[in-house]
Amino acid sequence: MKTDMHYYGVYALARAAGMREKPAEIVATASEYVDDAIWDKEVFLEDGRSVIAELTAHRLLDFKNADNEDQRKVWLPFHFLPGGSGKTSTDKLLCQKNSRIAKTMVMQNTEIATEAPYGLYIMGITAHVYADTFAHYGFMGANHSYNAIRAGSIDLQVSDDGILDYIQKKAKHFLKEAVSYGLSQTFPLGHGAATTYPDRPYLRWSYIRETDGKTVERENPKDYVAACKAMHEMFGACLDKAPKLAESGTARRWKDIRNTVKKIIELEGDKQVRIRGWKDAMHDNHLFGGSTKVPRYKGSRWSSSIDDLEPEKIPRDMDKLPVYRFYQAARIHRAHVLSNLLPPNDVIAA
Repeated sequence: MKTDMHYYGVYALARAAGMREKPAEIVATASEYVDDAIWDKEVFLEDGRSVIAELTAHRLLDFKNADNEDQRKVWLPFHFLPGGSGKTSTDKLLCQKNSRIAKTMVMQNTEIATEAPYGLYIMGITAHVYADTFAHYGFMGANHSYNAIRAGSIDLQVSDDGILDYIQKKAKHFLKEAVSYGLSQTFPLGHGAATTYPDRPYLRWSYIRETDGKTVERENPKDYVAACKAMHEMFGACLDKAPKLAESGTARRWKDIRNTVKKIIELEGDKQVRIRGWKDAMHDNHLFGGSTKVPRYKGSRWSSSIDDLEPEKIPRDMDKLPVYRFYQAARIHRAHVLSNLLPPNDVIAA
């Protein structure tokens, strides 16, 4: 999924569940920032304090993707949460849509979110990971032949020929870049062989899996609407436990916003067109009551607040920096998933 879902969609659904503006903005920013926390940075201050960045993503065209340790630390817990189903270890590693593991993660992280100072940040990370299970299922966050797609077997279904040409050109550009990067070994990682097709909400597509010759049919619109419903429910459960985060009179029931969400999901267009769909619906009060102000994504501010840290310029309340709270939440989430959540489900990845 891209910014249209991870930021604007998450913000809209949190508000639709009844969350106040500022908490919803923090949750949505943390959700999108999972894709943007790509810098391996450590800041050691003269008074003994330190800030250590928690990488939650790599750019797909990055040699670190070939590192098995990085795959376990980044792709499994943050983008391809294993479903734990099936008989073999490979089966259990596969990301599964709305799996039992995903639901347990949501329940446990929601409990943390109501108590910890980084609660809203872990809620945003949870929204990202949970939503990705509805887009990335059937692939795994590790280099494995199971992710391979038979050459020439991908079939795309859109109603707009211009959009079809656009996404095909984007895919060809990506593949060309990957080859020039010397990263052909990363194609079996995640949905690399499918380029960005799982991340396009409106797309219906199919492919033949190389390992077993099975034809796999994908209906992104159906999966994305299901993801939105699940997140709306997740935010509602969070507000039940933390009513101080709620704003009276703003919440909408899922059945009252479903058709609007479905229309946004089915918009055939580039990322900016899809973002405009979410923003227009919010401006027109079609998703929630109250203020229709849609805050701009501030991920770059989070990054610069760490980049600007110098030993001689130490803010006394450094622990209150949003990006510091994000790193706290990411560290807790990663450790919990790899050490506590996956092993009981016979997924040993750390």
